[in-house]
Amino acid sequence: MEYDPTVHRIIFEDKIRYVYDLTQESGETLHFRTTKTIFNPRIACISGRKTRVWRAIQVTGLDGLQEKGDKEVVLKDVWLDKGSLKEKENQQLIYDKLRQIREEENYGWIDVNYRERIQNALANIPDSLPFMRILHDSEGVDCRERLKEALPDRTILSSPGSRVSSSRNVTPLTGQTENSYSVTGTSHRAPATPDLRRHPQRQYKAKTQYRLVYAQVGYALHDAPSIGKAFQAINDVLTGDQISSLVEYCVR
Repeated sequence: MEYDPTVHRIIFEDKIRYVYDLTQESGETLHFRTTKTIFNPRIACISGRKTRVWRAIQVTGLDGLQEKGDKEVVLKDVWLDKGSLKEKENQQLIYDKLRQIREEENYGWIDVNYRERIQNALANIPDSLPFMRILHDSEGVDCRERLKEALPDRTILSSPGSRVSSSRNVTPLTGQTENSYSVTGTSHRAPATPDLRRHPQRQYKAKTQYRLVYAQVGYALHDAPSIGKAFQAINDVLTGDQISSLVEYCVR
């Protein structure tokens, strides 16, 4: 909700772009210039606006003019609960467990239709896995803790009316658009006072800024260029789900 010194707005080829800073554990700072929006949600909840996903390219400095190579990547800007495991840490734990599973060949219980796909996916970890590989990550600032005297009020974002709308996935004034349509409003047919029995109590934890750079550039499923590509993506998701179940099963 305030100025972020690690994001720089520039004009590149007559369009507004953003240069993100990612400071590594070594102290080196990497710079990435956005080229197009992949995910930039438009929803009623303020906290939901914290995650943005961009196509980006690495550049040499804050001016964003000189590119460092010509390979596009995916940059995700997200806020996590303070103290939680980072995505790269979770991914490394999964890789380590899958290598152990591959050595022990502990996947005979998996459905025969997916067993061969699992074997192929474990052949050359991590490159053979149907997961997006993380190249870089960076932990940023923390937001302040909730004051002890501050009490939650779940009726603040409630509305007596109902509204569902849709719009293009557009970042204002940037020209960085995608042909993705999604529900951007929230239906409010429920009573203005929520039923607290149906919703778990939020802990209102402090958040930590976190950014990742992925090696593979993808797109939202509803932007798939063909039915075949869409079903291929769904099949990869099912394989990934089987792999995740494999890890969960073997950790018990």
